[in-house]
Amino acid sequence: MQPLQLIVTQAGLDALVNAQEGGADTIRIEAVGLTETGFTPAPTIDALPGEFKRLDTVSGQSTSETIIHMTAIDATQDAFELRGFGLYLADGTLFAVYAQEDPLFRKVAATTMLFVQDIAFGSPVAGSIEFGDVLFLNPAASETVKGVAEIATPQEAATGTDHERIITPLTLAQRLAALSAALTAAIGAAIADLAAETDADLAALSDGFDAIIAALVARTITGGGLVSGGGNLSASRVLTVLAASATDVGNGSATDRAITPAALSGLPRLLAQNGYAYLPGLGGLILQWGRFSASPNATSSALFPISFPGECFGVVSDGGVSGGADSQDNPPVLVASSISQTGFSVFSADDSSATRIFFALGV
Repeated sequence: MQPLQLIVTQAGLDALVNAQEGGADTIRIEAVGLTETGFTPAPTIDALPGEFKRLDTVSGQSTSETIIHMTAIDATQDAFELRGFGLYLADGTLFAVYAQEDPLFRKVAATTMLFVQDIAFGSPVAGSIEFGDVLFLNPAASETVKGVAEIATPQEAATGTDHERIITPLTLAQRLAALSAALTAAIGAAIADLAAETDADLAALSDGFDAIIAALVARTITGGGLVSGGGNLSASRVLTVLAASATDVGNGSATDRAITPAALSGLPRLLAQNGYAYLPGLGGLILQWGRFSASPNATSSALFPISFPGECFGVVSDGGVSGGADSQDNPPVLVASSISQTGFSVFSADDSSATRIFFALGV
């Protein structure tokens, strides 16, 4: 494909010279004008003949001192035959134009036009030109983004410190060949050194290993505390910790066993509204609790869920009365002398029955 010879207008050249000489920071291309009219461009032109559309979706950047990469897009339903185009600066100045008699291409309504140009200048001026939109450029390639990347030179590939350039198959093959040669040489040297070892050196090395192994075998591992078993390291050894049974936990006599959750789960207990729990770690202490009904104007007895094997140390009883606003406020009271291994009694002077709760402990 033959390159397109853009004509920089006189007004565009003046703006470019002004920017290069310090009159302005840069010149800014913000739009591309399109025309279906074929004409002969000239530097004196200041408007695009037959312009029917102006695209502001244009972006670009300098890829070298003399080359600018530019991209424009038209995603409308317009259909046309493009014969010429012009680049407009931010102030509306026509910077450069191109046109020919035959269509550059044809756009139909169902298509999107992507207009891409690499513009080359005869002198290093690309750094003085910028674009208004940067949304349509090909980004730099990375591990997660598709884009444009530079090919690494053999020297850059050899240093192995550049993470922005790409190694070609040829450069990779050269690097792998060099690596293979270096690795082969290193392995050969190692084999030669190994072959040079004398029998005496190998025997001394063997004796050293034998001494180390003998010292390790002489070491012993012996259980202590709850752990039994062990021996020297000439064979595999087993260390054992005996598990206490529920009976061991209950009588508290075994001193060489470990208490496990399974042993604790076998302890007597009843986790209910009226229940009890046995605490072997506290000398066989038993906790009991429950609810009962105290009859009005009478003595009522309450039984423990189980009988205390030894003695009931104490009982606490509490609860409300059911007399309401007319109650005589005479709640049941505990009869201390009635406390036994099996239960206790309360006396109520209230005219209504009352629900009571109790908590008892003993052994």
